[in-house]
Amino acid sequence: MRPEELARAWARQAQLDAERGVIECRMCRRRSGLDETLTLWLGGVLVFAVCDRCASSHDIVMRPTEEGIEVRGRRRGPLVLRGPA
Repeated sequence: MRPEELARAWARQAQLDAERGVIECRMCRRRSGLDETLTLWLGGVLVFAVCDRCASSHDIVMRPTEEGIEVRGRRRGPLVLRGPA
């Protein structure tokens, strides 16, 4: 599946979920309620969603381009991975 097909499939599913009041985060894939999610809509269609947990730990920039909306996210702090103790 090409990236644009995957994005369209996500948008279709997200639209159905939004009608039920549930949104899947594009970063961590966790499902959250509409009241716990930052969303971006274009022409009545959900195009991006991020949960409050991811939004609190990332700098998320959305800006218009000629082709649509560009969304970039960058972690605010380092990600520390630890092995078994």
